[in-house]
Amino acid sequence: MKKIYTPQTKINPKEFIIDILITMLGTFVFAFAVHFFTAPNKIAPGGVSSISIIINYLTGFSIGTVNICLNIPLMVIGLIFLGKRFMLKTIISLVTFTVAIDYVLVYLPVYHGDKLLAAIFGGIIMGFGIGFVLTRGGSTGGMDIINRIILKKVPHMKLGKITLCTDLIIISISGIAYGSIEPVLYAAVGLYVCSTALDMVLYGFHICKLMYIVSDKAEEIAQVIMTQMNRGATILESYGAYTKQKKPTVMCAVRQNQYFKVKKIINAIDPNAFVIITSANEIVGSGFKSNDL
Repeated sequence: MKKIYTPQTKINPKEFIIDILITMLGTFVFAFAVHFFTAPNKIAPGGVSSISIIINYLTGFSIGTVNICLNIPLMVIGLIFLGKRFMLKTIISLVTFTVAIDYVLVYLPVYHGDKLLAAIFGGIIMGFGIGFVLTRGGSTGGMDIINRIILKKVPHMKLGKITLCTDLIIISISGIAYGSIEPVLYAAVGLYVCSTALDMVLYGFHICKLMYIVSDKAEEIAQVIMTQMNRGATILESYGAYTKQKKPTVMCAVRQNQYFKVKKIINAIDPNAFVIITSANEIVGSGFKSNDL
C-alpha cells in the first residue's frame, strides 16, 4: 500500500533523493502522455499544460517553454501557501517536463488515430504520472498548486475531484481555440479518466478493511489482534435490540491483505462471533496514512 508522503521538519537526505527521482519519473510519464496522446490530437484535458498545448497550436511556441512561463506567478503563490520544500519539488518537476517534452520526447513518434482512445489512454497515463508526483509531496505545477491550496481548505474532498472542477473551465476554452465542440468532448473524457486515475494512485491503494466483531470474547480477540497483527483495536459497548443483552464489539481497521488472517483469529477464538466487514477508502492515523496534507 502506497503511503501519501508528507514533508517532515527534518529532511532525510535519502528520502528526499527518492522524492526527487519519483517526481522526475512521474513528470516524465505525464510529459509522455501529453506528447504522445493529447497534444497531437488537439485534446487539452485541463491544467496549465493544456493551456500550453492550446498556445502551441495557435502560435507554434514550444509547450514546455510556455508551460514554465505560465507557471511563474503560480510558483510565487505556491511558495507563500505551500512552503519552500514543496515548491522545490515543483520547480524540479517543471524543468523535467520542459526538458522531456521539448528536447527528449520530440524524437519519438506520436499517436494520430482514434481520438477517443487518445483521450482515454492519455488521461490514464497523465493521472498516474501526476499521482506519482503528488505522493512524494510535490506537484507538476500549474493548477496542481491551486488544487493543493484548495485541498488544504477543504480536506474532506478528494484531490481528483477538485482537479476535475478546476479544469472544466480550461477545457471549455479549448473549444474556442480549436473552433469546435469535438475537442471539448474528448478533453472532458480525458479529464474524467485522468482524475479517476489520480484518485486511484492517491487513495485507491489505501483501501482497507474496517471490522466490527460482536463477541463474548471481545477482550481476547482484541488482545490477539494487537499482539499478533500489530493493529490497534477499540472495544465498544453495544446492546442487542432483540436479545436485550449487552455484548462488547471490537472495532479494528486492517490493511486489505491482513483481514483474512484476522478472520482466522476470530474463528479460532469464537466461531460464533458476529462479524461485519466493510471497505474503507481512506484511513488516517497511526499505522496508516499521515493526518497531514
